[in-house]
Amino acid sequence: MSRIRSWSGWGALVTGASSGIGAAIARRLAADGARLVLTARRQDRLEALATELREAGAPEVYVVVADLAEPGAPAHVAAQATALLKRVDLLVNNAGFAVPGRFDHGDLERQRSMLRLNVEASTELLRRLLSPMLEAGRGAVLNVASIAGYQAAPYQAAYAGTKAYLLNLSCGVHQEVKGSGVHVTALCPGVTDTEFFEAAGYTRLTGILRWRMDVDRVARAGLAAVAKGRMEVVPGLVNKAELFSQRFLPRTWVAALAKRLLEGRPHPESPDGRPSGPGGA
Repeated sequence: MSRIRSWSGWGALVTGASSGIGAAIARRLAADGARLVLTARRQDRLEALATELREAGAPEVYVVVADLAEPGAPAHVAAQATALLKRVDLLVNNAGFAVPGRFDHGDLERQRSMLRLNVEASTELLRRLLSPMLEAGRGAVLNVASIAGYQAAPYQAAYAGTKAYLLNLSCGVHQEVKGSGVHVTALCPGVTDTEFFEAAGYTRLTGILRWRMDVDRVARAGLAAVAKGRMEVVPGLVNKAELFSQRFLPRTWVAALAKRLLEGRPHPESPDGRPSGPGGA
């Protein structure tokens, strides 16, 4: 599979672009000359980012305000992005959130909204935009999953399930389209320096948070991996070591350890009123 040397001239749709990993990816793409459509729920933040990127010399930056958890929104965003860019060459499926806390205590409508965004919207955007890429013989998809997708995560149980789905979807489609000129990659960050962790008082997780990654490093790792045609990437030595060690432990032990670390911690909401997932994904 040929390596993508530059994003210059590529038309990219970045979801969840108003902050965190999405914004960091947008900045890196803009600096490399990509043409961008940014989408998220918070118009003020999107407009501020778009202005920043234009002033820095980005060739084209468009804003599409949408809540991808709403019915019809993924189709609308895909159509708008295609009309603005003529063709979406790169899809960054980053939008997502978590409903933290005990599963049986969670608000059911929020849990359903999380499934619509993390699973359904990401799947629909991939389905709608992948076919034109295959027809053109060129394209890339970066699905932002999570290290939580590799393991059970008590008090983030459904969120981890959605990320496991996105991880496996990415790996499966990667193999299906291999050799077509289209790259599909899953980015699986661990603890990342985003608003979710800044807003929380993680007194019991001080040791883990000491190793949280800079958001730009995560963005760089994701874009480098999809450019190389890799199936998946876990950025950071600590995260890689964590996954490697889990191979030698029973699944029940890993789940019990996760419960011990996460039990009793605060479960903050994101600044826009909707719970945010670790890593800003």
